Amino acid sequence: MKKLGFGIIGLLLVASIYYFIAGSAQITEEMKKQVNNGLATLQQNGFKITDREIKESEEHFVISLDDPAKIASYLKSKGVELEQEEILSFKGFKVGVNAKYLNNSYSALSVDLYPIALPKPDKEDKVAMARIQEMIAAKTLLIHLDFNKLLSGFRGYVKDINETFEDGEKVNILSQGVTFESDIENGKIKTIKHKAELFSINEGEKFMVKLSNLKGHYMIGTSPYDIILDYSAKIFELQGEDGFSIITKNTNVKTINSMSSNLLKSSLSAKTEYIKIINSQKTFQMNDILFDFNIDNLDIMAFEALQKVDIDNTEVVTALTQKILSKNITLNIPKFSVKTIEENANTMEGFTLSSSLDIDKSFNINSVSRNPLAALDALSTKTHLTLSTKLFSLVLQEPKAMMMLMLFPPVEKEGKKVYDIEFIKGKLTVNGNTVF
Repeated sequence: MKKLGFGIIGLLLVASIYYFIAGSAQITEEMKKQVNNGLATLQQNGFKITDREIKESEEHFVISLDDPAKIASYLKSKGVELEQEEILSFKGFKVGVNAKYLNNSYSALSVDLYPIALPKPDKEDKVAMARIQEMIAAKTLLIHLDFNKLLSGFRGYVKDINETFEDGEKVNILSQGVTFESDIENGKIKTIKHKAELFSINEGEKFMVKLSNLKGHYMIGTSPYDIILDYSAKIFELQGEDGFSIITKNTNVKTINSMSSNLLKSSLSAKTEYIKIINSQKTFQMNDILFDFNIDNLDIMAFEALQKVDIDNTEVVTALTQKILSKNITLNIPKFSVKTIEENANTMEGFTLSSSLDIDKSFNINSVSRNPLAALDALSTKTHLTLSTKLFSLVLQEPKAMMMLMLFPPVEKEGKKVYDIEFIKGKLTVNGNTVF
């Protein structure tokens, strides 16, 4: 139920955005021509339009999924990756559309989209279906869009949701203050900003997840792989049974992706004020967390193909893996740090780590399958780790870690414990000492 509801919201957005962003017009008649063209495009690409009612300044119609194969192909051409099987799960899904022309000083076209029929579930629950029909009648899942008079942008919102379902346990779904806006350039979406004041799913003492003040910003380049994503959230809270919970505060994640010669370069930067874990009356908290990660020379086409192939098809899996590994792929963690760590009432300084992995393009997966040691010459890694003395002492309390640290003692630098670990062409060194 929950997954289906949010899948519907996403599909409504995708269909409506690509449906309305062709051309630019400022008068009703011209806008009607644009809508007619849009409807024709949808019908040519697997959607069905029924129950159309046209008035002078508004109209109504219903969109349904008629040909999943055409729809999947159409969305893929717009940069939206949906498989035909995923579209099939929406069979029987119908969307009502109410459109108004020149609705206010901003909009050339205002649109309300809402489900009027949902896919038939595999196992029908009469109570749940009756509740869903009530929600459909009340237009609970509703998206409103306003396209400006030059069709150079749009803005909108998702209607607030506060619904409780009973299926043995009461489950409350709450969504408040979901808004979005976008700029359109040359008929394509350039940027999207969205925010949500509050989202939560609450199943009493059994389960609860809550997200507050979520903000997102997308910047889209010439391809679906040239993007900048920037997310932030004030509070994320997850609660389970037996008093277990995870809370994060003031989290920000930024990703930058770019393509060159069909190879992806991606960087991720994340920071969090704190992560708190409570379990069995014990509290563990990490403060001022920074995490940076980069990957370069990733053959994204081969990587995506690998996700879809049957793992039992050894020949194809091997060929795609070899293609990925033969591009001199590199992975790098410039910085992963935690300023302080709290364990119940015990506070200590944290750690700083940096690490890198290079896979030489000479890597040959067939040779490695015959002789695993052949991989050693193609792999290079470097890791630098600095721990506070107090944290090092805490790690020593773990028997497995104690054995390892006794074999490879750290170097003392400025009152901290330091490890420099290198593995280059089959040679491993720890703090300058050769291990093998």
